[in-house]
Amino acid sequence: MHASIQFDKKDRELLKMINDVLDNGLTTSEEKEVLSTSLHPHGIQNMVDTHEVRMALAVINLLERLGNNEGSRERLAALKTLHNEVVYSAQTSFKFNTSRVLIQIMKELVRARGNVEEQLKLIHDFQKAAAGNPRIVRHYLTKYFLLEMPEEWNQKTLDDHVHDSSTRGRKNPTYLVMDARVKGIRRLSVVYYNFIDPNVAFELMEAASIMGITVRIGIKLKAVHNGKYLEFIWTPRGFTGPHSIIEFLQDPKTRVFLEKGRKAEEWASKQVIKTLHHFNQVHVPSICAEYKLPELHSKFPNILGAPGRICPYFSPPFAYSKGRCNQKRNGNSR
Repeated sequence: MHASIQFDKKDRELLKMINDVLDNGLTTSEEKEVLSTSLHPHGIQNMVDTHEVRMALAVINLLERLGNNEGSRERLAALKTLHNEVVYSAQTSFKFNTSRVLIQIMKELVRARGNVEEQLKLIHDFQKAAAGNPRIVRHYLTKYFLLEMPEEWNQKTLDDHVHDSSTRGRKNPTYLVMDARVKGIRRLSVVYYNFIDPNVAFELMEAASIMGITVRIGIKLKAVHNGKYLEFIWTPRGFTGPHSIIEFLQDPKTRVFLEKGRKAEEWASKQVIKTLHHFNQVHVPSICAEYKLPELHSKFPNILGAPGRICPYFSPPFAYSKGRCNQKRNGNSR
């Protein structure tokens, strides 16, 4: 059956709006007003669009900013817009679980780009869930393997060792916190190696403050003990918010300590690159000749990522998947 018959006009209009935002960004003044952090969802925004449309635009706006290279300020503003829409606009007592489902559905919708029928199904699911009916929301929680969490947000859930994109993770700090909220996690310990950039720390703590998540920052260090390396994680405590941790990181003694850690990371990165060049020069040619593979070593500097990402913490599956992806883009997939 044709998609125009299966789905109503509201589904198709909302999908068109979302795909336009994905393709072109926020272009109309109405869309920008909907996502303004200075406007209350119960105020003038009610005159611009419905709750469902505002929720959809808020989630898509956040997901788009999480996936590009825009600064932390834009990501945090998008996160706050979504949070305000959930807290102040939702006309349901099941609002936090509803927001988790809506974010997950929109993530699936972005992944389904190019498949209009699948996107329409997801839009229809989104419209149904946005009303906040507990029975419907629970159905989608089960569908996406999400545990129902208390609306008081007082559950005992934690993940005490995660990484963001500054080290071996894939997600920037805002994305990491948003994903923790979707999964129902209330406490995170985010681990860095030898040092942390104050801007990264501020984004992480600010995003956690917006979403009601407790975050601890751990810095993994190495020391020599009995002739061997001993690894341990230093977790400073006692911070009252994003600004207090920035004050701590900007303390002269802390800055001297973290600068030594930064130099250690730079040394480790150079060693990895040195080893990689040796492998490329000595081993890659013989491996490619024996197995008739295209030579990929020239692509590895790009695979190692954006400036600021630490080379020693790329896992082999990451490099392998990136290499395969590059082969497919260049038509060399076997």
